[in-house]
Amino acid sequence: MNELKGLAEDVCALPRVQRSPDPTDDFLLAISEVGKADYLVMGDKIGLLALAHHQNTRIVSARYFAVVS
Repeated sequence: MNELKGLAEDVCALPRVQRSPDPTDDFLLAISEVGKADYLVMGDKIGLLALAHHQNTRIVSARYFAVVS
């Protein structure tokens, strides 16, 4: 956890996002937007993975991410 803190980026106010098939996941899209994330790695196949991207963030499975990174 301490190693992750060194890589983490603090974000302030999150934009309102209403795009996920599961509204409880919209905050993840907001965080990826503010943080200008390249990837959002997910395990839920019917949720956010179905979107494939949000703005400039690619939404991928952990398996896919392990191969490309």
